[in-house]
Amino acid sequence: MPNYQELIAQRDELNQRIDEARRTEVAEAIRRVKDIIQEYDLTAAQCGFGAGAAGTQKTRTPVKAKYITPDKTVTWSGRGKLPNVFKALVEAGHRMEHFLLNK
Repeated sequence: MPNYQELIAQRDELNQRIDEARRTEVAEAIRRVKDIIQEYDLTAAQCGFGAGAAGTQKTRTPVKAKYITPDKTVTWSGRGKLPNVFKALVEAGHRMEHFLLNK
């Protein structure tokens, strides 16, 4: 039975062979993929890669405003951090219910 040092040497040799086999197979896979892309004149988006890939772009629908300042200049959806103008109004004694758009 091999000793510890011999097993380590075998493992290192095997890891090198594994790495070499992977590099060879990856290179061949890349060559085949490039051939197919060229043969069918495909784009990255058609293959599902890149920013223009179908289904990868998420569009956000803006949230409707829920609150508006008395001077009608600032709106807020009620999400996220309270805008400073509303914060100042609340600190001055106003209630947020006074600024609701749909009362």
